[in-house]
Amino acid sequence: MVFHDELWQILAVRRKVILSTVENSVYNAKRRLWVEQALWRPPEHPWVKLNTDGSWLSETSAMGMGGVIRDWASMWRGGFSRGALHGDALRAELLALEEGLLFCWEGGFRKVSCECDCLGAVTLFQDRPTDRDYLHKHYDVIRRVKRMLARDWVVYVSHIPREINSVAHTLANWGVRNLGSNVFWRSPPDFILLPLRRDSMS
Repeated sequence: MVFHDELWQILAVRRKVILSTVENSVYNAKRRLWVEQALWRPPEHPWVKLNTDGSWLSETSAMGMGGVIRDWASMWRGGFSRGALHGDALRAELLALEEGLLFCWEGGFRKVSCECDCLGAVTLFQDRPTDRDYLHKHYDVIRRVKRMLARDWVVYVSHIPREINSVAHTLANWGVRNLGSNVFWRSPPDFILLPLRRDSMS
């Protein structure tokens, strides 16, 4: 039944067992790597890490922007939530990035590792041809962010999985539910404590 009446030589069986063992080892190694990488990690001293996220409600075109700045000891250095109308998902992500970078600059941070879970936003600020940026729907925000990145500081913008961006995501969701809000959180608000604790445990 197992071999479908086919005679297998012992060498063929041995080869299949070895191949299956190797494939299993590769899978387990990749899985371990994925699990290790899917954790929020603090930056190296003296950097700070900025996590941003955008939220958007299609039925009302309401946008929420949120972000958090933490240092090498995972200490809260500031967070923000903002709600606005008339936008889309990508614009919310770009505005959150702009807002977060502005807070970092005004806070005197000059080495910033910025993480965002929107690949479409991140790729706009990595090495790529920019001669057609002016045709982009959100060129106004893109231009402002690029001017900010060109200032005298070091900023790396990178993409991360959504699973490790829960603090910024929660702050953005607060913003989209509180239209017209523009809040800078000097200390963590109560509603952020659970995702913040999850990050600190990682």
